[in-house]
Amino acid sequence: MEPLTLAAEPRTILGKKVKQLRRQGGVPGVVYGPVVAETVAVTVNAKEFTRFYHVNGHSALFTLQWGSGQQTVFIRDVQLDPVKQTPVHVDFFAPNLRVDLTASVPVILHNADPDAAGILTHDRTEIEVRGLPAAIPHQIDVDVAGLVEVGDSVRVSDLTMPEGIVAITAEDELIAHLVAETVEPEPEVEETGEAAEGEAAGSGETDADGEAAGSAGASS
Repeated sequence: MEPLTLAAEPRTILGKKVKQLRRQGGVPGVVYGPVVAETVAVTVNAKEFTRFYHVNGHSALFTLQWGSGQQTVFIRDVQLDPVKQTPVHVDFFAPNLRVDLTASVPVILHNADPDAAGILTHDRTEIEVRGLPAAIPHQIDVDVAGLVEVGDSVRVSDLTMPEGIVAITAEDELIAHLVAETVEPEPEVEETGEAAEGEAAGSGETDADGEAAGSAGASS
């Protein structure tokens, strides 16, 4: 697998002036961490970054390249526009590659049985893990084909961690389980006032006819 890389540009525009960068299709960001002497201001292309982030997420270690500089980083934080949900700022964290760190890693479910006796619930979409930065996985894949009966589950203790990685999230935490389908009871239909009056009127007419018929029979 080829090393992951993302291109950036050095950034001299700071403060409120970064709105101009965004209008031009850029996303301002910073590079910081224990191996960076001073925080570096950069800009990444909005479309390229969005595509990269969608594919690789925040737990993938990659090389960010800008001008004559480069650094091995994680995407630590992405600030989004509250309306458009597009990135407006990115924090790139440059870790010490020789020191363990804790990171959140997505948990992806695979092979759900369509004929399972219940509904599959994805309880945790991420877990905390610890290890050397280069060993942190992009995601943790979980085969849930064995969940077929209500109550079947996968917990953190059932996950297979990559070599050198340990789960920090509690072992008994549910990752996924099958729950029983619930059937909503049909609501009772209340009679409207007009329907009730119609039934009452119908009953009265029948009684009257019955009495008239009885009187006629007695006369004959």
